[in-house]
Amino acid sequence: MKKGQTFSTDAVVAVVMFIIAVIMLYYLSGPATKNKQSEKLQSEAEKLPATLSSQQNLTSVFIQGSKVDEQKLREAMNLSYENLKSLLGVESDFCIYLEDENGNIVPMEGKVGVGSRLANFSGKGCNDTIQ
Repeated sequence: MKKGQTFSTDAVVAVVMFIIAVIMLYYLSGPATKNKQSEKLQSEAEKLPATLSSQQNLTSVFIQGSKVDEQKLREAMNLSYENLKSLLGVESDFCIYLEDENGNIVPMEGKVGVGSRLANFSGKGCNDTIQ
């Protein structure tokens, strides 16, 4: 009889360990990871406008109040995407573009915006030219 009891205890321990492993795998690759990624992205999305208009980093500021400093904007547009990303302290991909009061994109030096070529606005990439 003791052998049957030992076998049963081993089986219960193995099943419990398997369930714990499945739960850990789900946790590490599931919603918890995606939630952290979205929180990081949201944090950077909130940080970017503040960085562009803050007085702390005068080299990347091209928004003064509600107006755009065109000279600083040209300087930012002439930087490589990686340099601009580093200067702004952002790790995620982004596209900086301007809108008018009606929500229409305002061309920046004839382009949609400045930033990642992966961003797409109605078929136009961030760095594409606007007619």
